[in-house]
Amino acid sequence: MAGIDLNLLRIFDAVMTERNVTRASNTLHITQPAVSNALNRLRDVLDDPLFVRTHGGVNPTHKAQLIWPIVRDALSKLNSVLETDTFDPATSQADFRLAMSEYLAGRTLGPLLHARLGHAPGVKVHLRPFTLETAALQLERGEIDLAAGVYSVPSPSLRSQPFETLSFVLVMCKNHRLLRQDAISLDDFLNARHLAVNIFGTPGAPPLVDKELHAAGLHRNICFTVNQFSLLPEMLANSDLVAIIPAAVAFDSAYSESLAVVDTPFEFERRALSLIWHERTDSLSAHQWLRSEVLAALQSHGRSARRAAEDPLLAAMREAGSGRASTAALASAAPDCSVICEGDRRAPPRSR
Repeated sequence: MAGIDLNLLRIFDAVMTERNVTRASNTLHITQPAVSNALNRLRDVLDDPLFVRTHGGVNPTHKAQLIWPIVRDALSKLNSVLETDTFDPATSQADFRLAMSEYLAGRTLGPLLHARLGHAPGVKVHLRPFTLETAALQLERGEIDLAAGVYSVPSPSLRSQPFETLSFVLVMCKNHRLLRQDAISLDDFLNARHLAVNIFGTPGAPPLVDKELHAAGLHRNICFTVNQFSLLPEMLANSDLVAIIPAAVAFDSAYSESLAVVDTPFEFERRALSLIWHERTDSLSAHQWLRSEVLAALQSHGRSARRAAEDPLLAAMREAGSGRASTAALASAAPDCSVICEGDRRAPPRSR
């Protein structure tokens, strides 16, 4: 190990992150031959090929995978000691890697690009694939800097900050046959043709809401499964499918006028959406800036946890769940969408 130096580790870290020598050289602002030469030196020191060429990039060997978390953590700690606690977004050339679902990405990237990053022209943001299963591992390995989503698995090395609470509702087209009943029974709800969203990334892994149903000994009739929330509104508006989704997905859609939103016969747990990051970046000024910008972008488009209690739609739906609100109250809270509460189902769907 006497022949190893810090630059070799920095280059190794960049190639591990990018899985591509050319992209790594661009990130480091050095030539591709310089990256290749450094990797050859590191191979000699560690007596391992480290990377295997593939179509479009490289794959790490087992040894490279084992040492990367240690190298990345050491580099991060060293940077935190050596760098001054200042960050100037106007001059920074920082690279950040984010992971979030397409639902949150659609809400975040626009405001982040146009309103938040206009004063940080050199900052680069890369969106990585996200699943609920892999986000924590990606943070532990240093593959991403920040994740956003439902986070329920505690880890002593991860930090989180809730920014919104998800309320699940039942959504369907306005002329759905279930709306002709006085109330949707639990059996009718379970037997309806369901459209499910599964962003876990593992075949057969049930969505969050189905885990709750299964825990109660219940199973719904899932006919279609997609991995993107943005696909749901159009599919629901033009079919007899129903879906259990966050309320904002229906109300923020171009198809909201064609959809009806009702309370679910089964009471689902309200879940917190959180920003998640590793403790190694907790005190770094650049990452503190990133977290504040992403949080501001999310809150500029969505309903933050602090505003949730004051949100007229969520408040009206909570009232509807307790039987104290009418369809008119819900319709006033969400004028673009048909909202029907139990006990008021015979009222015709409201349209503009």
